[in-house]
Amino acid sequence: MSEYDTAWSELNTRLRGIEDSAGLGGALAELQAHQQRTGFIEDRLEGVDRRTFHHPRDSSRFFRVQYNPKRALRFNGTGITEPPAGIVVRNDGCFLCRDNIRWQQGGSQLGYEVRIGETVYYAWMNPFPLLPTHIVVATEAHTSQEWGYEYGGRRGKTMLLSDLVALAARMPGYVGFYNGVDAGASIPGHMHLQFCQRPEDDPEFPLERAARVFEDSDQGINFLSRYPVAAAVWRGAAAEVIEAASSWMSQWTHRNRDRLNNLTANFIASKDQAGDGLSLYFVPRARGTSRVNGLHGLIGGLEILGEVVFSSPEEKKLLDDGAIDYFALASYLARVRTPMFLS
Repeated sequence: MSEYDTAWSELNTRLRGIEDSAGLGGALAELQAHQQRTGFIEDRLEGVDRRTFHHPRDSSRFFRVQYNPKRALRFNGTGITEPPAGIVVRNDGCFLCRDNIRWQQGGSQLGYEVRIGETVYYAWMNPFPLLPTHIVVATEAHTSQEWGYEYGGRRGKTMLLSDLVALAARMPGYVGFYNGVDAGASIPGHMHLQFCQRPEDDPEFPLERAARVFEDSDQGINFLSRYPVAAAVWRGAAAEVIEAASSWMSQWTHRNRDRLNNLTANFIASKDQAGDGLSLYFVPRARGTSRVNGLHGLIGGLEILGEVVFSSPEEKKLLDDGAIDYFALASYLARVRTPMFLS
């Protein structure tokens, strides 16, 4: 067994013991602490500036900006780009394949194996975190980030929703999301989910606040009103949410079959801190709307939640000059709004 495999095995054995007593969230918090101690994670979010902007006539409505200059570096990756002699590069050097991570990071990045049914995932710490304990949960197999929404292809959707909800159910205090291709995914070639621990000072996100006011339907689903993007939400126990969402998504697929090739999505899931309640959000996205004019980064799950990430000097100047307010942030999100149905 190689030195890397030995370190991996020892860490995973210890983390499984922590998960048995403190849950998956506790194991991932220890994974973060380990990766900070070894020096793989150098960014502890000290330079992040989070600001909240309320609607001037309704303080219950708000958006948030996160100025996070180190996020701009993520497209460059970390570690080395040329493998040592004798090393085989897998899948064009994909940053989420374990065999590549081993040499790219010189053995410094270790993950935690998580199983959902028959699927093996590896939980990796994000070296460019958005929030505390920012985890990338990537499949062991190198499979596309595309979701199986083609008409008649329910299995892909159901597996994605089931795995996202199953992970969220094991991680109270975290929020998880799936960014589809052209919906914020920065590594579209490898299937992955992301989870972050809720910040202690601002644990609720604007989307969640807006979901308190919704329009009921007769299909066990609620549609948000008074929010810049079209969003649906299911609430309940994990099994109930998966069943209801999968059934409704099949109907949505059928009704939108003529435009499916132009659609992608964001899914967001989180478990209540107390009890068995869980929320799952679905936001359809038109392909080609990952970016909007005026923003340096991608519009992904955190932005859909209502926290827009700024990372460039130009964006920081807008923030400092007072050019950003509730309506400016609402306008950014409205530019990626995609109707749930056309008719």
